[in-house]
Amino acid sequence: MSAEQVGEAGPDVGSLRTLVSSIRSAGHDAGPLKGRRAGGGRPSAVLALISEGTLPDIVLTRRNATLRYHAGQVSLPGGRAETGDATLIETALREAHEEVGVDLGEVEVVGTMPTSHIAVSSADVTTVVASWDGTGPLGVVDPAEVASVRRVAMADLADPANRARARHPSGFTGPAFLIPDLFIWGFTAQLLDRLLAWGGWSQPWNRNRTVEIPQDYLGGLHG
Repeated sequence: MSAEQVGEAGPDVGSLRTLVSSIRSAGHDAGPLKGRRAGGGRPSAVLALISEGTLPDIVLTRRNATLRYHAGQVSLPGGRAETGDATLIETALREAHEEVGVDLGEVEVVGTMPTSHIAVSSADVTTVVASWDGTGPLGVVDPAEVASVRRVAMADLADPANRARARHPSGFTGPAFLIPDLFIWGFTAQLLDRLLAWGGWSQPWNRNRTVEIPQDYLGGLHG
């Protein structure tokens, strides 16, 4: 099953090259797992897989609605580190292969983003950024974890018309992306916001625009 590519975005104002330069300048590390519990959570990793070319896109998943944490929400492929993972880079790559079937021979890791602590799932999540040529097939490999796979253009994410702030019933507000048939909020939206900035894709948008999170994206009120 091929992943669905979303939208026919306009000219891309940023670039993967700019993103790679920003990441390497920041000098973050996703080395050995030992000692990586600074946030008090279990080491975890997600893969920000961005295609090369003039119109780069990123691979996103929608989580199964029956999961204990973040059910029905949009995320990057990833999960918790396992005993056989020597590094969090290995964790991100393994999880991406297991969830969406990406051919790891086509993937080039370019760096990592700062680790974030996700209190709801008690996880310290490191984002591994990688590039690929975007031609390989993707699809749901593990339906227990993943309901669907999407590829969204970075330019579509940056489009001011697709941006807003999401308001959670708890009172929390944070960045959101309103892509057709896809509502992105929480940790994933915060991460995408940072990737857009580091890659030079960001455009001014109306930060006073606030929207409610659809019920089927609330994940049982888990953020």
